[in-house]
Amino acid sequence: MRRLSLSLLCLAAGAACAQTDPSVKVNGIGFLPDAHKLAVVPAGVPTSAGARFEVVEDAGGKPVLAGALAAPQRWDPSGETVRIADFSALRKPGRYRIKAEGAPPSAPFTVGADSYRALGTAALKAFYFNRTALALAPKHAGAWARPAGHPDERVLVHASAASSARPAGTVIASSKGWYDAGDYNKYIPSSAISTYTLLAAYEHFPRWFDALEANIPESGNGVPDVVDEAMWNLEWMLSMQDPADGGVYHKLTNLTFDAMVMPHQAMKAPRYVVAKSTSAALNFAATMAVASRVLAPYQKQYPGMAARMLAAAERAWEWAAAHPALLFKNPPDVVTGEYGDARVDDERAWAAAELYISTGKDGYYTALQPETVSNTYPAWDDVRGLAWVSLAHHRARLTPLADRGLIAARVDGLAARLAQEWKSSGYRVPMRGADFVWGSNAVMLNQALMLVQGHRLNGKPEYLAAAQSALDYVLGRNAFGRSFVTGFGVHPPLHPHHRPSQGDTVAAPVPGWVVGGPQPFQQDKAECPPYPSALPALSWLDHVCSYASNEVAINWNAPLVYLTAALSELTPQANAMTHTTTPLDAVRRQEQLLQFDSFSNKAALDIGLELVERARARKAVVSVEIARNGQTLFAHGMDGAPPDHAHWIRRKSNLVNRTGHSSYYTHLEVVQNGGDYEAIPTFDAREYAAHGGAFPVVVKGTGQVGTITVSGLPGPEDHALVVGVLKDYLAIKGEL
Repeated sequence: MRRLSLSLLCLAAGAACAQTDPSVKVNGIGFLPDAHKLAVVPAGVPTSAGARFEVVEDAGGKPVLAGALAAPQRWDPSGETVRIADFSALRKPGRYRIKAEGAPPSAPFTVGADSYRALGTAALKAFYFNRTALALAPKHAGAWARPAGHPDERVLVHASAASSARPAGTVIASSKGWYDAGDYNKYIPSSAISTYTLLAAYEHFPRWFDALEANIPESGNGVPDVVDEAMWNLEWMLSMQDPADGGVYHKLTNLTFDAMVMPHQAMKAPRYVVAKSTSAALNFAATMAVASRVLAPYQKQYPGMAARMLAAAERAWEWAAAHPALLFKNPPDVVTGEYGDARVDDERAWAAAELYISTGKDGYYTALQPETVSNTYPAWDDVRGLAWVSLAHHRARLTPLADRGLIAARVDGLAARLAQEWKSSGYRVPMRGADFVWGSNAVMLNQALMLVQGHRLNGKPEYLAAAQSALDYVLGRNAFGRSFVTGFGVHPPLHPHHRPSQGDTVAAPVPGWVVGGPQPFQQDKAECPPYPSALPALSWLDHVCSYASNEVAINWNAPLVYLTAALSELTPQANAMTHTTTPLDAVRRQEQLLQFDSFSNKAALDIGLELVERARARKAVVSVEIARNGQTLFAHGMDGAPPDHAHWIRRKSNLVNRTGHSSYYTHLEVVQNGGDYEAIPTFDAREYAAHGGAFPVVVKGTGQVGTITVSGLPGPEDHALVVGVLKDYLAIKGEL
């Protein structure tokens, strides 16, 4: 992401300059069986209306599916005219290729039930490979083992960061953290969005990450590896807060960039913490507020850390309030990455949202000024979208002050716009030509992240399909027909601008990194061989010189971690061989159908009374509670109901509010995966109960707004009682 003076030629470095690819373009990793599946057929194929494609088995070439190509369409970012092949009907697991007359066949790809586990694991482990202050042992790092780099136990306070308590030259400790990108410095703005994205991925998809082991030193300690990895950076971020006033230093860096050598060979120059900034304080406050709630269940492994983080977040917020426009600029003697930001209203909104969610204090929601905050896909210098992501996820537990309609409108509005771009794009991606900026692949992935929020809110399948297309692009359905992720897919990058990959003795680069991707400004063209094109989608070099198109960065990799989890968890998972309906499928269908156009107090009363009446008719004794946005609208315990019904209701409804699924769905899912529903990892049994009876109240276009919970019967019967009443109340026909 920063400039490095290199004057190497393509062939001298042993790299091949990027060329466009005439073959059928497809995601070269593969697809989940029920995923939306598209390929791009380039210009040169027959242009007749009846042109067709076929899917063939990779071994033997047996055709398994055929279909008509879509009409030709120009994609201006690459200057191509292309046609789309939709093969979503292919669900049978296997290894395949796409063929179309007039074009070489596609790269092979697989269809399988766990297509993104290895990719998601590698994308997360890339952060481990960029850790500072830690020797990477062979048992964890394999061929990429290396000595520790930059312990940062004796860092100097730069003159720009000096205070009476810490004058210039003061030595402080600021260890741990991740190297930001291809260089060896550490920056709060990029660290904040990266760490947040990992923590949000865990908040949104805990089951995926509970089962994901990345073979890092902390694996097996009872904490998901994604949380442990985030903690390595969070502890560094905490050290960047000045204990005297709560302000946060903007970055920890050399005065200049290191040479293209290994970390332990680049530790001669002194390191500095450089100037405090409003941006750094607000980024820090937001990230620590999120971390405080994610770390709360792990007091044994990280004692007192959650409370410390929340206190640090509120101190940073107070400092930023006292210094509302202290913008960062590199001091004259510092030439490393600036991460300067001309405005901080987006950071302020994000920090206010996270502190509101984590503390429940309405003052933070007021400070957010939500009606003035629009929504867009996130980047390190525009984080307002993260506020809406978190508010939408936690909407069921917000205070009554929160405008849930506005939250839903912001999330769905952006997702709808991105989905429309996807539909109208020749390559069927959500990006426009103007979106091909520095780190364009991260733009694509973060657009997908926001599409996922829309899908999580209202279940619209086109939002998930557009998110799938974004991943497809990064994995090979692009103008080059190549993967942009090291070590994965067809012809992945071999020469990323990444010092550890360049400085070691291993031919292959560190795996799991997504490179920046094409963008037309070519800021490094004076040091690099000629780019193949100035067109936005063709301006890329697989060359170590190309910091403008082929560098890696933590804030670009984090949305790849998120998206692999999201697609794996949200894509329907019907049996790919027979499509028979399982109990889990049936409950998923119930959740999709039993949704409301609106949910009033009277609706809660009518449903609650009907639940009680049906229980009485079967001579059962139950307790019922119906809540909306944290407010109890109906509560009744029938004669003879024991007091512990209240505890069961609380624990079951807590589970629904955390997962977004009925408590019986989670029960079935855990059992189906061979787990113990009484001891789900990371779910405190005192607070959560995976027994049937709690059902989400979902308002179409808004998302979950509450819960309906029954206790007193066996779990499946509690669930069936709720479903039966809702089916009749909503006039749903047919079997559920």
